[in-house]
Amino acid sequence: MHARLGVAVIVVAAVGTLFALWARARPSAIPTVRVFVQLCAVVAALEAVLGLVMVVTGNRPGQAIHYFYGAATVIPIPAAELLARRVRPESEMLYLLAGVAATALFGLRAVTTGSM
Repeated sequence: MHARLGVAVIVVAAVGTLFALWARARPSAIPTVRVFVQLCAVVAALEAVLGLVMVVTGNRPGQAIHYFYGAATVIPIPAAELLARRVRPESEMLYLLAGVAATALFGLRAVTTGSM
Protein backbone atom coordinates (compact mmCIF):
# COMPACT_ATOMS: atom_id res chain seq x y z
CA MET A 1 0.00 0.00 0.00
CA HIS A 2 2.81 2.40 0.94
CA ALA A 3 4.57 1.82 -2.39
CA ARG A 4 1.36 2.33 -4.37
CA LEU A 5 0.54 5.52 -2.52
CA GLY A 6 4.12 6.66 -3.20
CA VAL A 7 3.49 6.32 -6.92
CA ALA A 8 0.22 8.23 -6.48
CA VAL A 9 2.13 11.06 -4.76
CA ILE A 10 4.48 11.29 -7.74
CA VAL A 11 1.64 11.30 -10.28
CA VAL A 12 -0.48 13.84 -8.39
CA ALA A 13 2.53 16.12 -7.85
CA ALA A 14 3.55 15.84 -11.51
CA VAL A 15 0.03 16.82 -12.56
CA GLY A 16 0.17 19.65 -10.02
CA THR A 17 3.39 20.82 -11.64
CA LEU A 18 1.69 20.95 -15.02
CA PHE A 19 -1.31 22.79 -13.52
CA ALA A 20 0.98 25.37 -11.90
CA LEU A 21 2.73 25.93 -15.24
CA TRP A 22 -0.65 26.34 -16.92
CA ALA A 23 -1.82 28.81 -14.27
CA ARG A 24 1.18 31.01 -14.99
CA ALA A 25 -0.40 31.69 -18.39
CA ARG A 26 -4.02 31.70 -17.15
CA PRO A 27 -4.33 33.64 -13.88
CA SER A 28 -8.03 32.74 -13.68
CA ALA A 29 -6.90 29.16 -12.91
CA ILE A 30 -4.87 30.17 -9.85
CA PRO A 31 -7.61 29.37 -7.27
CA THR A 32 -8.11 25.91 -8.76
CA VAL A 33 -4.39 25.25 -8.78
CA ARG A 34 -4.10 26.32 -5.13
CA VAL A 35 -6.67 23.67 -4.18
CA PHE A 36 -4.96 21.01 -6.29
CA VAL A 37 -1.58 21.81 -4.74
CA GLN A 38 -3.13 21.43 -1.30
CA LEU A 39 -4.47 18.05 -2.41
CA CYS A 40 -0.92 17.11 -3.38
CA ALA A 41 0.27 18.08 0.10
CA VAL A 42 -2.46 16.00 1.76
CA VAL A 43 -1.59 12.92 -0.31
CA ALA A 44 2.11 13.33 0.54
CA ALA A 45 1.28 13.74 4.24
CA LEU A 46 -0.88 10.60 4.21
CA GLU A 47 1.99 8.75 2.59
CA ALA A 48 4.36 9.94 5.32
CA VAL A 49 1.96 8.90 8.09
CA LEU A 50 1.58 5.47 6.52
CA GLY A 51 5.37 5.21 6.32
CA LEU A 52 5.71 6.13 10.00
CA VAL A 53 3.13 3.48 10.92
CA MET A 54 5.17 0.95 8.98
CA VAL A 55 8.34 1.92 10.86
CA VAL A 56 6.58 1.66 14.23
CA THR A 57 5.31 -1.81 13.32
CA GLY A 58 8.80 -3.00 12.39
CA ASN A 59 8.84 -2.55 8.62
CA ARG A 60 12.01 -0.75 7.59
CA PRO A 61 12.88 0.70 4.17
CA GLY A 62 15.46 -0.92 1.95
CA GLN A 63 17.88 2.00 2.43
CA ALA A 64 18.16 4.37 5.40
CA ILE A 65 18.29 7.39 3.05
CA HIS A 66 14.59 6.68 2.41
CA TYR A 67 13.82 8.51 5.66
CA PHE A 68 15.40 11.67 4.26
CA TYR A 69 13.58 11.43 0.94
CA GLY A 70 10.31 10.62 2.69
CA ALA A 71 10.56 13.78 4.78
CA ALA A 72 11.80 15.79 1.80
CA THR A 73 8.69 14.76 -0.13
CA VAL A 74 6.38 16.27 2.50
CA ILE A 75 8.15 19.58 3.20
CA PRO A 76 8.27 21.46 -0.17
CA ILE A 77 4.57 22.24 -0.65
CA PRO A 78 3.89 23.67 2.83
CA ALA A 79 7.14 25.64 2.58
CA ALA A 80 6.16 26.96 -0.86
CA GLU A 81 2.69 27.91 0.37
CA LEU A 82 4.19 29.75 3.32
CA LEU A 83 6.57 31.71 1.10
CA ALA A 84 3.92 32.32 -1.59
CA ARG A 85 1.67 34.22 0.81
CA ARG A 86 4.02 37.18 0.60
CA VAL A 87 3.93 37.71 -3.16
CA ARG A 88 1.49 38.60 -5.96
CA PRO A 89 -0.68 35.76 -7.35
CA GLU A 90 1.36 35.64 -10.58
CA SER A 91 4.54 35.10 -8.58
CA GLU A 92 2.75 32.75 -6.20
CA MET A 93 2.54 30.17 -8.97
CA LEU A 94 6.34 30.09 -9.22
CA TYR A 95 6.57 29.09 -5.57
CA LEU A 96 3.80 26.51 -5.87
CA LEU A 97 5.37 25.19 -9.06
CA ALA A 98 8.67 24.72 -7.25
CA GLY A 99 6.90 23.04 -4.33
CA VAL A 100 4.98 20.47 -6.36
CA ALA A 101 7.92 19.81 -8.68
CA ALA A 102 10.18 19.18 -5.67
CA THR A 103 7.54 16.90 -4.16
CA ALA A 104 7.37 14.88 -7.38
CA LEU A 105 11.15 14.59 -7.65
CA PHE A 106 11.75 13.74 -4.00
CA GLY A 107 8.85 11.30 -4.17
CA LEU A 108 10.43 9.59 -7.16
CA ARG A 109 13.68 9.25 -5.27
CA ALA A 110 11.87 8.02 -2.14
CA VAL A 111 10.17 5.26 -4.13
CA THR A 112 13.53 4.07 -5.46
CA THR A 113 15.10 3.88 -1.98
CA GLY A 114 12.20 2.30 -0.13
CA SER A 115 12.13 -1.15 -1.71
CA MET A 116 13.66 -3.98 0.22
